[in-house]
Amino acid sequence: MATLSDAEAIAQLHADSWRRTYRGIYTDEFLDADLVGERLGVWRKRLSQEPTNRFVCVAEDDDRLAGFVCGFADAHPSWGSLIDNLHVAIDIRRRGIASELMRRSGGWFAANASSSGAYLWVLEANAGARRFYEALGGTNAEIVFRKLESGNPGKVCRYTWPDASQLGATGR
Repeated sequence: MATLSDAEAIAQLHADSWRRTYRGIYTDEFLDADLVGERLGVWRKRLSQEPTNRFVCVAEDDDRLAGFVCGFADAHPSWGSLIDNLHVAIDIRRRGIASELMRRSGGWFAANASSSGAYLWVLEANAGARRFYEALGGTNAEIVFRKLESGNPGKVCRYTWPDASQLGATGR
């Protein structure tokens, strides 16, 4: 489980991931601003509060943050628990880290949520992430148009799993 001392590394990885993945989707003004500072505020707040229904797990590689996942148990009455963030450092992707983080999230949801399902939102334009979630057994349940974190509108897909304990079970 992540602690407040992980906030800075998580914010750095989160900002780097967004800048690399969302260029052309999020506004340049948003991505080129103090994104690390903005994300640091989010992660310090999250990690300084009692976790109640929140799960944040980090993966390390040679004493550095390799990836992280953040989820919220029972976030939606119909869809179940929410995977809010999943990011892995660019230079060590495709080593099974994301699949393992998803698997750990599923185990935590199965033990701590009253609902069995899980879901996440992914940008429609993020084809690589969509293929990854489909390889993990996720189903694209809907595509909606909504305001993105950067402030501009965009299409997002809701990927769902009826049984959170199966997250990561079929990962690559």
